[in-house]
Amino acid sequence: MNIHPELKSIKGHALPTNRWLLAGMQHFLSAVNSIHRRKFKPLITRAKISSTDNYLVPILIIRPENLRSPAPALVYYHGGAFVMKPAPQHFENALCYAREADCLVIFVEYRLAPKYPFPAGFNDCHAALRWAISNAETLGIDKGRLVVGGDSAGGGLAAGVAQRAWQEDGISLRGQLLIYPCVDLACNRPSFAAYVDVPPFKAASTVSIAETYLGRPVSAGIPRYASPINGDVSSLAPAYVETPEFDLLHDQGADYARALKDKGVEVDLNEIKGGVHGFDLLAASSSVAKEAMLRRIQFLRRVFGS
Repeated sequence: MNIHPELKSIKGHALPTNRWLLAGMQHFLSAVNSIHRRKFKPLITRAKISSTDNYLVPILIIRPENLRSPAPALVYYHGGAFVMKPAPQHFENALCYAREADCLVIFVEYRLAPKYPFPAGFNDCHAALRWAISNAETLGIDKGRLVVGGDSAGGGLAAGVAQRAWQEDGISLRGQLLIYPCVDLACNRPSFAAYVDVPPFKAASTVSIAETYLGRPVSAGIPRYASPINGDVSSLAPAYVETPEFDLLHDQGADYARALKDKGVEVDLNEIKGGVHGFDLLAASSSVAKEAMLRRIQFLRRVFGS
C-alpha cells in the first residue's frame, strides 16, 4: 500500500471493548484533557444541557478571539469508536475550525457505550443541536447558519443528527462536516476487509464495536439513524465528506457521498491519497493533515457565507 510517507510512523492498536479497560482509558483521557485545556481557558465556556431523558450532557463552547455576534456555529461530535472520550487533538482541531472559519464551536461530550448504548449518545448529540437553536440569542449565534460535524463515529452521529433534525424537527442546516464518517454499522463493504490491519487499527472488528454501541447483536437489526446510509438523505444540507484512501471506512464514506449526490445534495468529496484513518489526529503536523484541515475550513467558510 502506498501510504503517505508522513503517515507511515502511525502504529496499529487493537480497539478496546472490555468495560474495565475502557474505564481506565476514560479516566486517563479525562486527566490529560483537563491539563491540556487549561491553556485555552479564556476561550472555553463549560455548560451542561438536558438530553431527552434529562441526562445532563457536558459541552464545551469554544469562542475564538474577536468573534463577532451573531456568529455561525459548528456543533461538533468527536470520534472514538462510540466508546472513547475525545483526544486532545480533537479539541485542537475544533479550536482551529473556530478560529479559521470564524465560528463558535459547540463541542459535545456525549454518552459512550458500553455503559450507555444507542440511542443515549445519539440523543445527546441531537439535543445539543436543539439547545444551540433554542439558546441562539444568549450564545450570540446565528441559528440560520448552523453546521453539524464530526469525525469517525462522530461523523456518523453528525450524519444521523442531520437526518433527524430535518425529518423530525424541520431544521434546515447550512452544512454537514463528515470526516471519515462511520455511517454503516454493518461494515460489509470491501474496504473493511482490505484495510482491517492498516494502522491505526490492528485486527479491527467493527462488528464488535457496532454491537458494543448498540448493546445488542447487529443481526437483531440496526435502529433508525444508527446507520445513516440506510436513511432518507433527501433535501439534506450540503456535505463535506472526507475519505482516506487506506481507511477501512473508506467505502461507506464514498457510498454515502454518492447517495447524497443521487438525491441532489451538494457534496464536496475529499479523497485523501495515501491517507489512513485518524491521520489528522495522529500526524497533525503532516502536510496531509494540514491540507485536509484547509479543505474543511474552506467548506465551513463557504457554507457559513463568510
